[in-house]
Formats: sequence, structure tokens, C-alpha cells
Amino acid sequence: MKLVVTICLVMLVIAGALGVARIVRRSTLGDRAVAFDMLTSVLTCALLVSAGYLQDGLLLDLAIILGLLGFIASVTIARFIEARDGSES
Repeated sequence: MKLVVTICLVMLVIAGALGVARIVRRSTLGDRAVAFDMLTSVLTCALLVSAGYLQDGLLLDLAIILGLLGFIASVTIARFIEARDGSES
């Protein structure tokens, strides 16, 4: 069981590092928004893996809250990009 959790967390760390690289690299606002949404999903998955391994309900609650905040942030950024009339920086 510990090996599976370790493999999952290593893959999530790699995915998080790629997401941070995508945000830092000079790209469009839409690309950064997608990378931010991916990072919140990776963090939520890491919390869920940890909650399952540690049998801790608090981590499950934190994962649900982070998922909701990530969704709200993604919708807000998408509305902001749409309101900019197609001019991205």
C-alpha cells in the first residue's frame, strides 16, 4: 500500500512541477489559467491520496474546499478572459 501511495505522490509532484513550469513560462493568459486549474486539481488529488492513506477526514474536507475554490477561480478567470474582447497578453 505504501508503495502505491509513494508512486502516486511522485507522479503528482512531477505533474505539479510541469504545471508550475507552464505558468512561469511566458505564455498567454488562457494557458496560465489552464495550468492554474491543473495545479489545483493536482493538489486536490494529493490531498485525497493522503487522506486515504492516513485515514484522516480533515484532509478530505480540505480537498473538497480546494476543489470548490479551484472551480470558482477557473470560472472567474474564464469570464475575465471573455470580457477582454480577445486581446491576450
